[in-house]
Amino acid sequence: MPQTKTVVSALAAAVGLLLASPAPAGTQLLTYDGPDAIKQGHGGEKKVVDGVDFWLSGSPPRRFQVLGSIEDERHKTGLFGAISMSGLENDIARQARSAGGDAVILTDAHDNLQGYVGTGFGSAYGSRYGAFGSVSTFSRPVESHSSRYVVVKYLPDGAAPAWSDAAPPPLDAEAPTMATRF
Repeated sequence: MPQTKTVVSALAAAVGLLLASPAPAGTQLLTYDGPDAIKQGHGGEKKVVDGVDFWLSGSPPRRFQVLGSIEDERHKTGLFGAISMSGLENDIARQARSAGGDAVILTDAHDNLQGYVGTGFGSAYGSRYGAFGSVSTFSRPVESHSSRYVVVKYLPDGAAPAWSDAAPPPLDAEAPTMATRF
C-alpha cells in the first residue's frame, strides 16, 4: 500500500508541474496597414484546409492584399499538447476566414523548450547478509510550438500590378516591411 501512495504522490506532483508551467500565449490576429499591402506572388507549395489555402513555401501566383498576420503559440507535448496541435491548422483557417482572408502564408514555425518534468522512485532492502536497492527515474521535455502566418485576400484579375512579374518593386532599405519571403 505505501508504494501506491508514492505513485499517486509522484503523479500529482508531475501534474502540478505541468499546470504550473507557463501557458503559451494562444492565437492572436494582428492587422496590417501600409502602402505595400498589395503584392504579386510567384507560386509555391500549398494545401487547402477548411477552404483556406495554406501556402507552406512561396506565395499565391496572383495579386493579393495582406490583411495581417496570425501568431499562434500552443503546448506541443503531452496529451493536452497532442490534442492542441491536432487542431492547429483548423484554428488558423477559422481565424483567417473571420478576418476576411482567402489564404495564409507560413512565415515562421518553431518549437520552444519550456523545461523538463520528471520523477524518480527508489527502494532499498537490507539484511545482515547484504543490501539491495533500485532506482527508477523518468524525465520528459515540456515544449510549445510557435507559428506565424500572413493572412491574405485574393484580388480579382484585371489591372496589372504596377511592376512586372519578372521584377517586384525595389524595397526601401530604411522602410520597415513585412517579411520579404513572399
